[in-house]
Amino acid sequence: MSFQAFMNDPKGYCMIHEMQLNGSGANLVPAAMTRAAPVANAAHGTSIQFTHNANVEMTMNVQAGAKTSHANTTVGGVTRIALSKVRLANKRQVTYVPAVGGAFPNLRILPWSGTDVTFMQLNGGANFAVTGPLTGCTVSVVRHAGGLWFFHANFAGGGGMAAINHATKRQMIQNAGAIVGIPLAANYFYCEYGPGHTYNGLGFVWGRARAGGVWKFYVHSIEPAAILGNATDDSKWAEL
Repeated sequence: MSFQAFMNDPKGYCMIHEMQLNGSGANLVPAAMTRAAPVANAAHGTSIQFTHNANVEMTMNVQAGAKTSHANTTVGGVTRIALSKVRLANKRQVTYVPAVGGAFPNLRILPWSGTDVTFMQLNGGANFAVTGPLTGCTVSVVRHAGGLWFFHANFAGGGGMAAINHATKRQMIQNAGAIVGIPLAANYFYCEYGPGHTYNGLGFVWGRARAGGVWKFYVHSIEPAAILGNATDDSKWAEL
């Protein structure tokens, strides 16, 4: 199974795979994309804009056999059932890393940076976009002046995944958007994931263009073992 199989049927692929992305995407510069000079961000870190200029792909570097962990896990004496494991108890584990090249001119990969917000416009013939992994990160999309913009913010301080951390990363995203003329009051969509929207766990975001140019964005989240036994959850968080 390849990343092409995932792009062809993301929901079906994630039903039988526990899927992870690895690597920051920095290896795509400069061969496949340009990285603008970082701009100081008043909320935290810097804002970094990326622009694609050549084909990129995701290549598989890890593939493990059927999982053997149990569907049930006990937390505080209460047994919880990981429903995704009940539906399909033996998901195959796969990990993909970004690479230059490939046969997907419409694929966009948004790199991330540990203390900054990265962003790009999903322009040209783009019809599929990914970013990750997510471990407390905030991802966002917004439409402005006919364009669609994709953001990935990181901030390790301020209580880790606490609410103040979420607020800081949202402000980072809005400040980055202002660089390209997006007003602070624009209708930003923010990805929320993990149990109780705590952003706890591991995952990645993907989106694809549908009929009429409408984009739909989803998150593939692997829940923490202590909470839901590493169950996976796939949910839509934006349609615009």
